[in-house]
Amino acid sequence: MSAIDQPMLDAADRRILAEVQRDFGRSPDAIAEAAGLSVSSYRRRLKRLRQSGVIAREVALVEAGRLGIEVIVMVSLVDERGPEYDRLKRRWRASPAVTQCYSVTGEADLVLHVHMPDMASFEAWIEESIIQDEAVKRCTSHVVYSRVKFETAVPV
Repeated sequence: MSAIDQPMLDAADRRILAEVQRDFGRSPDAIAEAAGLSVSSYRRRLKRLRQSGVIAREVALVEAGRLGIEVIVMVSLVDERGPEYDRLKRRWRASPAVTQCYSVTGEADLVLHVHMPDMASFEAWIEESIIQDEAVKRCTSHVVYSRVKFETAVPV
């Protein structure tokens, strides 16, 4: 979305966005009150924020550490352009183990956030998905042992 296509957000829209990012599970009455709006105004604005794409999805956050391990994988490619790069991005978009994938500047070309049930599963996955791939020049894995900060809210 370009700057021209972005919807105009006023202070009330920003308060709604802050509140729903904090906890969308609260009742509409509670969110409206916290945002300083009537329930009907809140609902009308929420509908517009959804339709405009400002609110992309509504999800539940799961405590990842209770379901296995998290690993940050930094991948350097032989050639960071062209069909091989696109093929790898498609592969990792389709992989349920990869919850986030970023094209980045610096030493690595891609950074993956990976969730696995255990280290043995991760070892098998990385061997098959990354190490054996001829388009990969190098990869580095960082096992997450503690989250210092984890925030999904975008500053509004």
